Amino acid sequence: MPKKIGIVTDNTADIPEKLKKALGIHTIPTNIVLDGKVYRDGIDLSSAEFYRNFHHYKTMVSQPVTYEDYALIYKKLTYEYDGLVFVHVSSKLSGTYDIALKVHDDFKDSHNCQVVIIDSLQCSMAYGIPVIAAARMAQKGRSIEEITHQVNHILRNISAFFAVPDLKYLRKGKKISGFKSLLGTAMKVKPVMAIENGENVVKTKLFGEQKNMILAMLDMIREDIAGRPITLAILQTAAEVSIIESLRDVFQAEFKCVDIFDAYYSPSIGLNMGPESTGIAYYKHPLRA
Repeated sequence: MPKKIGIVTDNTADIPEKLKKALGIHTIPTNIVLDGKVYRDGIDLSSAEFYRNFHHYKTMVSQPVTYEDYALIYKKLTYEYDGLVFVHVSSKLSGTYDIALKVHDDFKDSHNCQVVIIDSLQCSMAYGIPVIAAARMAQKGRSIEEITHQVNHILRNISAFFAVPDLKYLRKGKKISGFKSLLGTAMKVKPVMAIENGENVVKTKLFGEQKNMILAMLDMIREDIAGRPITLAILQTAAEVSIIESLRDVFQAEFKCVDIFDAYYSPSIGLNMGPESTGIAYYKHPLRA
């Protein structure tokens, strides 16, 4: 009889709610502090509510889940499953992964569940895509070793680009590597960014309209993909006028898309990226002979 394997992530993965429920993905909420009040992202605070009131908040900061809250979820799930695969946001962007390791170290001798904890070194659907793949494999009865191998394979072949129309939110959150290099250009610069080695880095600096940023993203993606099939996620904030449909049309026309996910940035990402950001994450499938 196949072992029962559970898949766990945090809500920064931005996996659509319906998909999480359909695949049985367990999600650990991060905390959002708005004007001094703590909210559990996705539980006490919805994305729609957050973006609707975005410009009314005087102070905004994200925090990893507390040790106590993580431990409660960990202990519950280790008694429900034979094996668990945890996949978390980059340890260079959040403390969630370190808390996961600490909790596991403290409680690993209290259960018989096989536990794997993975630092994705990614953000948003750039690790949401491998989590979805893992959950589909778990539903098919695949082993924890097979699931872990596939998650790591996808993470090695995934890329993400983000168009950030306003740098002031990243500046406040200090979530950008090499940020000092942008200071001389004033805050009118509109960067296209990527995640490299677990950190936000600037790929190109633009001035002008957001559409130019999106075109720049598409040029970089086209060069990176080089004809390979992709699994794609298109990301935006709940406050932005929807561009998902138009981007979907472009990708379906120009690229070999195996699957396309439409997703929204969670508040824990939106408070750093700003309310008008757009992103693309994609897994490059192997070329078949």
